[in-house]
Parts: sequence; structure tokens; C-alpha cells
Amino acid sequence: MAKLNLFERRRRRVRTALKARAGGRPRLSVHRSGRHIYAQIIDDAAGKTLASASTLTKGSKGPGANVDAAAKVGAELAAAAKKAGVTTVVFD
Repeated sequence: MAKLNLFERRRRRVRTALKARAGGRPRLSVHRSGRHIYAQIIDDAAGKTLASASTLTKGSKGPGANVDAAAKVGAELAAAAKKAGVTTVVFD
């Protein structure tokens, strides 16, 4: 087995603990770069993304990783989650 780098070790450790406490709920993963915000709701059991939103989606006004952009991404993600039938998530 190849030696894992520190990022991979931390990722496996955190996600393993998260899955143990999740109780079957999907995982909310958020990534913020310098220019954009991305959010996904992921079903680890099925290995599929149930809903996603970002500042890159159609209708967003240019790049931005500020509070206003985060609020819009959150609202879009909530609407997509309701459409997919997701009511509770575990924050990753």
C-alpha cells in the first residue's frame, strides 16, 4: 500500500468519523476558493451528488467569494436539496 500524504490521511480520518456519526444522512461539502464558492450535498452510500450550487452557476453575477455570494449559493443549494428530497445533512 502506498504511503498517503498528510491531506489524504486527514481526509480519510475526518470522513470515517463523519460517516460513523452521520446516521445515513447525506454530507454537505463546501469549498471556498479566492474567487468562487462551491457547495455539494453528497450521498456517500450511493456515491452520488444529490444537489449542488456555486457562484459559477447560471444567473450568478461574476466571481465573488463574499458574504452576499455565500448567501446566494446557500439559497440555491437549499432549493436544490428540497427538490431532491433532502431535509437534513451532516456538515463536512
